[in-house]
Amino acid sequence: MEEERTVEGLVEDMKPFVERLRHIYDLAVVAYTPLVDGICSRNATKNEVELMLDWLLMYAGDNRMLELYKRVCRAYWQVYPESIAFYIMVYRKEYDPESLIGTKYECLLYENEFE
Repeated sequence: MEEERTVEGLVEDMKPFVERLRHIYDLAVVAYTPLVDGICSRNATKNEVELMLDWLLMYAGDNRMLELYKRVCRAYWQVYPESIAFYIMVYRKEYDPESLIGTKYECLLYENEFE
């Protein structure tokens, strides 16, 4: 019973933080959507594309931001394939590590353990 109250209390205490985080994601979607529209509608440099993906990656845990991330990747896959492949792998390592298990890329999950 004590453990239940503790968990319930923790969930209740977390609500304001979750709401603030949701608000931050909402603001990020509003701010980045026109930037993604712009970069996807022209021929951006490799540096611009990589910088955009760096920024978007910070918020890629939100499905709306992930869709923006994917739009940039799809728009530039054929133009900068090495960079896009790198950013897809970075996303998978950070937000979807289970997708790497059992693949030749599983070693990426452990690369920081030896530093």
